[in-house]
Amino acid sequence: MEYNISYSVAAVVIGAILITILILNYSSTNLLNRRFKIFLVATLVMYAMNILTVFTNKYASNFPLWISYTLNGIYFAASNATAGLFLYYILSILYFKDLKNRLFKIFTIINLGLFFIDGVLLVVNGFTGIFFTFVDGVYTRGPIYLFVNAVSLLYVVESIVFFFVRYKYSNIKQRICAGIFYAIFFASYIIQVYFLPNVLLSDFATSVGALIIFFSIESPDYAKLMETLYELNELKASLEIQVQNRTKELDDEKQSYEELTLETLSSLAEVVDAKDHYTKGHSFRVAAYAKALAEKLGLSADECEKIYFAGLIHDVGKIGISENILRKPGKLSDDEFEVIKSHPSLGSNILKGIKHYKVFEEVARSHHERYDGNGYPDKLKGEEIPFAARIVAVCDSFDAMTSDRSYRKALPDSSALNELLKYRGKQWDPKIIDAFIELYHSYPDSIRNHVDEFATEEQKTM
Repeated sequence: MEYNISYSVAAVVIGAILITILILNYSSTNLLNRRFKIFLVATLVMYAMNILTVFTNKYASNFPLWISYTLNGIYFAASNATAGLFLYYILSILYFKDLKNRLFKIFTIINLGLFFIDGVLLVVNGFTGIFFTFVDGVYTRGPIYLFVNAVSLLYVVESIVFFFVRYKYSNIKQRICAGIFYAIFFASYIIQVYFLPNVLLSDFATSVGALIIFFSIESPDYAKLMETLYELNELKASLEIQVQNRTKELDDEKQSYEELTLETLSSLAEVVDAKDHYTKGHSFRVAAYAKALAEKLGLSADECEKIYFAGLIHDVGKIGISENILRKPGKLSDDEFEVIKSHPSLGSNILKGIKHYKVFEEVARSHHERYDGNGYPDKLKGEEIPFAARIVAVCDSFDAMTSDRSYRKALPDSSALNELLKYRGKQWDPKIIDAFIELYHSYPDSIRNHVDEFATEEQKTM
């Protein structure tokens, strides 16, 4: 069978020229260019082996059979290697330097395994003639000849699949060039196998496709531009990782700050309650009731949490009140009551420096204001009173009435609830009273037995 090898000779010339240009014009640090250069070298070897095998096949009767089988086997192995290297060049375009992760290592092992299996079958072919054989010194195709290029075709199909999967990671020029390359490759392969079996057309077609890729996406200026873009993308990815790490650090710092804040507020509440053993635990119960009531009123989780903290330190101003007045068993004198009435103002002065939590100061200052405007220290009326302070005021009053004090015994819950209803709209916001009554009756026993359930998650773990 005579072959026209002029196309393969032209392919060798084109490949050699491209490799020479690459060697003279490119830096070895250019990853894409380096993989393209390796692909070109492989194609040059494949073209040369094709010409050599055509020559030896023509005069096969003049050579020992093992030489003919070996040269043909090397040619088909070179075809597989060339297709595999083109696959990894395409992957370099789509993934650039991200080819070192575990998934790609497995992918590489599988493809190398297929390459090895095909090599074994080419060796077996020397004894069985499953791909090709020589009958009376004439090269003859075997029963499964078409499968001799199966691995090469598989590599090409894989590269096409990756192009579709990673389509958005390529630019328009790369897509057009790859599309033209695939079209030329498959067209030449079909024409050579089915229509022009005596013309070595696929080598020349592959070199033309490589030529298109070179002048379109591997030219010096364009390759330099792409290298810069990839470096910028890597820098962007690195900055994103740094931002993520810094964000995590800030989140950790915020959590530590919040934990420290809670511990500080809890300590303040304990200091206040410790000044009067009759009010021990009062701040924590008020805070827990206030949080549950805020949830009942439909406030956000963040608002409920802040109201809890505010309730925890609503009486912080009592730090500045004498223990003799706080613990006095009998009725306070007018002067002593005026001193007691100063604790909201003292508390707001202590907390006004916490700018991020303005609600702390508001609750500390206004939890003794009355809905009818007869409270203290500012005589605020109705919705002039901060909403959080109105919530804490109801909880503060309920707990005060249901706790033992130095001057009286605790009232039953029913009496305290009646008192709240009696002064609903006068001393306390009617909407908040209604919500508290509903909250109270949602438990079959006393609400005081459920304080731990209302506390914040951080407080439960302390």
